[in-house]
Amino acid sequence: MATRLSSCIVAAALAAFASTGAFAQSLLEQPLTPEAFSACVQNLADQTSTAGRPLTRTDFLRIAGNGKYDDRVRQSMLVAAGEPTFWWDELAATTDEDRVREGRAILAREGATLKKIEAQFGVPREIVLGIYGIETNFGPSQGKIPVLDAALSYACLRPCPASASGGAGSCIARERAYAAVRVLRDKRVRAENWQGSWAAAFGRTQFVPDSFEQLAVDFDGDGIADIINSEADAWATTANHLKQRGGWNMNAPVYLEVVIPKEQQAEFAATGKSIRLPDRARPLSQWMAQGWRVLGPKGEQLTPQLTGDPEMYPFLPVGLPGPAFLVSRNFDTILRYNRSERYVMEVSLLASKIGGGGDFVTAWPTDDPGLTRAQVRELQAWLLQRGHAQVSADGVMGRNTRDAIEQEFVARGLPPQRRVGQRTMQLLMQPQ
Repeated sequence: MATRLSSCIVAAALAAFASTGAFAQSLLEQPLTPEAFSACVQNLADQTSTAGRPLTRTDFLRIAGNGKYDDRVRQSMLVAAGEPTFWWDELAATTDEDRVREGRAILAREGATLKKIEAQFGVPREIVLGIYGIETNFGPSQGKIPVLDAALSYACLRPCPASASGGAGSCIARERAYAAVRVLRDKRVRAENWQGSWAAAFGRTQFVPDSFEQLAVDFDGDGIADIINSEADAWATTANHLKQRGGWNMNAPVYLEVVIPKEQQAEFAATGKSIRLPDRARPLSQWMAQGWRVLGPKGEQLTPQLTGDPEMYPFLPVGLPGPAFLVSRNFDTILRYNRSERYVMEVSLLASKIGGGGDFVTAWPTDDPGLTRAQVRELQAWLLQRGHAQVSADGVMGRNTRDAIEQEFVARGLPPQRRVGQRTMQLLMQPQ
């Protein structure tokens, strides 16, 4: 910061940051005060010796002193933790016809560049486009929060436990803040337009600063690895991430939808959680020998033979009944890009559709399937007509839209709920 706080304020705040568990959660209950944020920045400055890459205390304070606390980070952390969603809602929206159509258009327009990236890094062009589509809707949704502010705010709202007090790069949140400072120190981005998500991810395919430092690629040859403005650089950087952090097997699909033999189905009954069994990985041929069958696009049962007989393991997003899959180590590689099983399937399904494939054959266990973004916009337009001025017709089922949905259910004398699907949307919008 520009000036040091008095020693008593700093000492009190640092004692709090040293706490764990309950205090870390309590930080999300209300915005950080300017004093607490300044104390946190001073604390981060005092720990620059733990940075994964060289960073002096002087450089950190010179650059981080320009940072500001942004409460959108805290609010987004609360939303991410507190609003449950269903698989069939997420995939219906993220892999809808509009996004598939746009992905195919990019593939046709930029096929030569994407083919070169695929050849150099050994990652399918459709997977790269899948990540591009899910992360930023193919470019325009890169985020609006200054990355330095987001990284510092995140580090202060998620203080490192005492166990991470030593060792280079031992705390993810702290390292992200240090990396953001180094990126600015090294002039690898333009500070005035360096904006991204609440988690400090930025660019067309959303890299956090520390991953950007290590993996960014200048593919268009202009001397700058620019993942904000250059599609080629963003795509190549994404492919490099998948190559370097897990590797990619071009002979293995991310997933195969399967039918599990009846005598084995009891093991995979729904438990309220996904079932993923990486320790059960074995060659595909062994699963076929045990009676597992792959579902073709029309529901026909197949016995595919893939080059190299890749190892695969069971993954059931919601258990049985519901779609069942055998997934390869490519699944794990995408999981290193974003630690969400749902994200992996969103990317993989969108990639499959861009490449000409279809949706899953097996129905989700619901009588109220999810909405496309176009349908969400239709619902939001209706909510606006009903007087819910806080709603934006953006196709995103955010908190304001869910609040309005709940209010409309109550107004119509229906049981309150914050979610609608294909069936309940019609129920909610029917004339009274």
